[in-house]
Amino acid sequence: MSRVVYVWELGGGYGHTAAFLPVAQQLKQHGHEVIFVLKDLQYADTLLGNDGFCYLQAPIRWPTSQTQPLAISYPGILQNAGFDEISGLYTKVKAWINLFQHLAPDLIVLDHAPGAMLATHQLDIPRALFGTGFFSPPKLNPLPAMRPWQPVAEKQLVAVEAKILATINSVLHRLGAQPLKTVADLFDTEEDFLCTFSELDHYQQRGQAKYWGPAIYQASGIDPIWPSVGTQKIFGYLRPEYTGLEGLLQQLRSSSWSVLMHIPGTTPAFIEKHSSANLHISAQPLNIAAASRDCDLAISYGSPATMTAFLLSGKPILALPMHLEQLLGARNVAALGAGICVPMDSKRPNYRALLTDLLANGKYANAARAFAEKYAAFSPAQQAVAISQRCEALINQAHINGKI
Repeated sequence: MSRVVYVWELGGGYGHTAAFLPVAQQLKQHGHEVIFVLKDLQYADTLLGNDGFCYLQAPIRWPTSQTQPLAISYPGILQNAGFDEISGLYTKVKAWINLFQHLAPDLIVLDHAPGAMLATHQLDIPRALFGTGFFSPPKLNPLPAMRPWQPVAEKQLVAVEAKILATINSVLHRLGAQPLKTVADLFDTEEDFLCTFSELDHYQQRGQAKYWGPAIYQASGIDPIWPSVGTQKIFGYLRPEYTGLEGLLQQLRSSSWSVLMHIPGTTPAFIEKHSSANLHISAQPLNIAAASRDCDLAISYGSPATMTAFLLSGKPILALPMHLEQLLGARNVAALGAGICVPMDSKRPNYRALLTDLLANGKYANAARAFAEKYAAFSPAQQAVAISQRCEALINQAHINGKI
């Protein structure tokens, strides 16, 4: 039996853990042990408890109250995650190294985990990246700008990258490891599980790449029960911190649609305040496969897995992103013609008008159906099997090479 350690370090929500769960289940069925090391343990037992997976708290940077500058490229994200300060980064990397030495994994799977990834450069253990394209930038120097609608001078990209590279190499020097030539070298692993489709890749300038398809865990959650009042069905999955949430719910309550919303972490008082005969709200996860099959349209905060699940069911999307990663994905959906993206800085959007347009104008549903037809052969279950088999191959090759 081999041991696989899955690591999630940056980002929010439970989508990271849920995305890898089908792969972990496959590995467990084949006799391997899988340990989850997670940034946020809030939903860990909900997702992992039934399968008996072990989960641990990840070494993370303690949140600060300082306002973070806008990241113009991936090195900017690293800067906001503490990669601009040698002492703090060194201690976090040491904590990762200590953890890996105690766990003694045969394979490390890294999901938006740059600190853990830096620690693995000290270890002779096979590694694989896992996640959407946002967490795995193309191997370019300097790494490209992340906001294509805001031109950035190359000297700015070079400057922020040089700063981060200097910190990384200072830490590696203290660890007695070889320096990196570029920040892109940080992502040099044995495998990169790009869990998306090319049209939805956050980096449209990536060029040739192997796409494994989206990691969608659709089977979990309770079955959706739609309001009996209302005509067309709208499913929504939003975060409680979305600034326009109350305004959106007010507009939905006064509509003629049957609306079912999943808002994780919301309170019973909030649900009672905003629910109505045609609008039901659930704090518990709902079965996305069933919801995407039954609805006419989806509202999403920009979760890549959720948006892709509805596109694969041929359903158009109203995307309400809150962060850069979500905004880039939402813009890709809009570029397909399969949805509308409401920018994060929009003031008092007319949600009802946008939803009416999405439902009445057939071009959106047609574009979503065209996407679904293109990828009709894609199977999340088969994808999980393929990724688990590749993980096993990496472990077996490492054994043959005497690495582990």
